[in-house]
Amino acid sequence: MTRTAKTINHSGWLLMIFGLTLIIIPEQVMIFFWKDLVANYWLRTLGYFIFIEGLVSYKSSFYEVDGLYRWIINYRLLQPAFFITMLISDFANPGLMLYSTTELVLGIYSFLAFKQDNS
Repeated sequence: MTRTAKTINHSGWLLMIFGLTLIIIPEQVMIFFWKDLVANYWLRTLGYFIFIEGLVSYKSSFYEVDGLYRWIINYRLLQPAFFITMLISDFANPGLMLYSTTELVLGIYSFLAFKQDNS
């Protein structure tokens, strides 16, 4: 398994754990990260999509899908710009920035491993 595959695998596990946490205990996550009240079904829906993103990352690491790695890395590096824009325009809550920051860190981690594998 290449370094990039290992970073994608690790981040996949982390995202699956984050997603399952949102699905199973959305109230506790809401209290900790959001100051506004958010309907549980929105948090569970967000948790589902985070879980699926983690599952795709996890499964792609076993098949060494380099093209998908590039998409995952680009997505993770550009996602904070989207959330910052949403935050500035007052359509998002600062609690979402933790997820966005986590994605940015995982994206940089995967990008550096990808550069080492392909240099």
